[in-house]
Amino acid sequence: MELSTVFLLFIAALGASALGGLLGMASGIFIVPILTIFFGVDIHTAIGASLVSVIACSCGSAASFLKERLTNVRLAVVLESATTLGALSGALMIGIVPTTFLYGLFAFILFVSAQQMLARRREVINSVEDDHKNWGTLGGREN
Repeated sequence: MELSTVFLLFIAALGASALGGLLGMASGIFIVPILTIFFGVDIHTAIGASLVSVIACSCGSAASFLKERLTNVRLAVVLESATTLGALSGALMIGIVPTTFLYGLFAFILFVSAQQMLARRREVINSVEDDHKNWGTLGGREN
């Protein structure tokens, strides 16, 4: 691989991670299209590189979020358990799922993500406080 290609990959990964961190999204949503469209990487390889990128980005930002007490640890443990099972299931199905389906699924997820980002958010003001526990706190206190 040429040095200029390595430099371009580095710049693309840096930009995708910065944009992902800025928008609160996993950087893989940007890494996969960049690798497949601009660098001609197979989608299976791009997904694997995306997973490593997401893990690195998450580990890098976790410390500052924990320090600022912005992380709901109970919710994170529940989500990471489910995500681990999902990742293992996906890894086992990688040889079974056709590439065209992966492209279609990825395009659909990009479309839904873009729609959610562009949608106007209305803040709902509740005048009545609920006494029941919600999923966001998982029975713990809110930070």
